[in-house]
Amino acid sequence: MHGTRLTFALVLFLYLGTANPSAAQPTAHGTHPPPGMVYVPAGPFLMGSDKGDPDERPLHTDSTNAFYIDTYEVSNRAFAAFDPSHRFPAGREDNAAIVTWSRADAYARWAGKRLPTEREWEKAARGTDGRRFPWGDTFEESFVTWGPENSRGGSIAKPASPYGCYDMAGSVWEWTDDWYKPYPGNPRPMEQYGERYKVMRGGSHFNDWAMWRTSHRYYLLPEEISRYPVGFRCVMDAPNATEK
Repeated sequence: MHGTRLTFALVLFLYLGTANPSAAQPTAHGTHPPPGMVYVPAGPFLMGSDKGDPDERPLHTDSTNAFYIDTYEVSNRAFAAFDPSHRFPAGREDNAAIVTWSRADAYARWAGKRLPTEREWEKAARGTDGRRFPWGDTFEESFVTWGPENSRGGSIAKPASPYGCYDMAGSVWEWTDDWYKPYPGNPRPMEQYGERYKVMRGGSHFNDWAMWRTSHRYYLLPEEISRYPVGFRCVMDAPNATEK
């Protein structure tokens, strides 16, 4: 009788553990990312470039704490749940929401999250090996969701970044939390540096491949999106995160 109960308990445990394949699965580090997010471990990575634009220099080693980041940009449907006044073309519920920095920041706070720092965004897109694009070092146009008129994850090949993020090249630009400032050791002064412009990443449909590189930076006034389609994705601190 005792053995029968143990067998039943084991079967029930295995069933409950596999009955919902869509539930967040533990990562190799034993963490369970919240739904719609992926885990990025703490540690160093290569940031910037010595071959890109002047504001990407120098290529340097930086580090982050462990964090979770949205797999995709925040959609129009999700943003409208926060702000019912949000308007978008019919049929684009699953497209990336295009909003100002302050609205993106407000959504992130409402959702219990925050906007990513530049280093968090670049690490999530690039991994630790210094790759030029989220999928590797060679550009392939079928890997890119061309613009905001396409749904998230709309590229033919649907390649993910090293940690499982999609659309970090193309689709829409993405806000970060940071002001546009030079990296330590950057020798080139720019009048745009300071606390006037926010950094955006990822490029969009009217850009060429150079702006889809993982190290590419651009800047925009936080409330000015009339010329640029800018969306965002959110991050959360992972439990017991410690910088290494």
